[in-house]
Amino acid sequence: MFIPRLLLVVSLFAVARVVAEEPPPVIRFGEVGSTSIKTVGGRPSGTGLVSLALELGYFEEEFGKNGPKIEQIFMSGTGPAQNEALAQGAIDFGRYGGIPNVIGLSSKIPAKIILASHAVASGSNYYIAVQKDAPFKTVADLKGRRITVQVGTNPYQSLNYLLEARGLTEKDVKIVNLQGNEALVAFKARAVDAVFGGTNLLILRDKGELRILEDTKLNRRSQGSSGTLVADKFSKAYPQTTYRVVKVLIKAAHWASEEPNRDALLKFVSERSFAWDYVKHDYDGPLKDRQNVLIDGWVHAAFKDNARFAVEHRLIRKPVPDEVVLSWFEPKYVEAALRDLGLADYWPRESAESYLADTRAK
Repeated sequence: MFIPRLLLVVSLFAVARVVAEEPPPVIRFGEVGSTSIKTVGGRPSGTGLVSLALELGYFEEEFGKNGPKIEQIFMSGTGPAQNEALAQGAIDFGRYGGIPNVIGLSSKIPAKIILASHAVASGSNYYIAVQKDAPFKTVADLKGRRITVQVGTNPYQSLNYLLEARGLTEKDVKIVNLQGNEALVAFKARAVDAVFGGTNLLILRDKGELRILEDTKLNRRSQGSSGTLVADKFSKAYPQTTYRVVKVLIKAAHWASEEPNRDALLKFVSERSFAWDYVKHDYDGPLKDRQNVLIDGWVHAAFKDNARFAVEHRLIRKPVPDEVVLSWFEPKYVEAALRDLGLADYWPRESAESYLADTRAK
């Protein structure tokens, strides 16, 4: 007998609720490491949805006081390190950028994308900075110059899109593959002409150590998409727990989308990263736009674009067919959780056409 796919998904979750599942003792989340992450309560604490959900008590609310331990593993190797950790079974969930998502999934790491982050939702505003006494007035003036960025990451893609928007390509500059403090050391030693990075560059600007040429705030495509992945081994062993984790993260995203919570959210972020004024600057604009977790047409188009970018820049060897890109997503968890939380219509569903419009934005 034929059963419609949506009805099948609903039926699967209905069965999961009837047959109670014992969660694992520990749920491990891979997180992007950063020099800006501060220690809270004696341990590192990030600013993402997992940390926020812990702060709000949503994991305990969902699983109870004796529920699984939520372990966050912050990786200095960012997305590439999480790909390796997922492949080796060292983490159950990974939260990182779309370009390393593509690199990992095209290499068949056993995982699926179960939550997405639209470009604005990621809140990833990047800056390109030069020496205070440098003669450069615009990004276009960097032709033939050395720019440091970590290759194979979302910032690397964002830099390429920013160069493209200013009439340049990667071939017109010299990319120096460095990350974090290594990039800043090279910049301060004047071994490179420009550095591409995040909010930490604003702090150095205010200390008089560099000058910002431009940022990606108004170029949505340059901000980059990202995903939350679950290891196949975990989701197959614990489908109901996977759904409950997604529900917790969506609750946190909803809380962070509500304007009455803005001050509390900025306080949470600033205590764990940068000073209030910098966080306020980064969080300018509607909160709801920043936290869109839907797997929709915009996200599908963004990841297809990510796959094309990865081939063009030799991050992966072979082109990835569109149908393979779509197979990387498993939307049943987010759709069920949105329905159960009464949030099915909370975030706007964007189309592939809207992404194409963003790619034309300069």
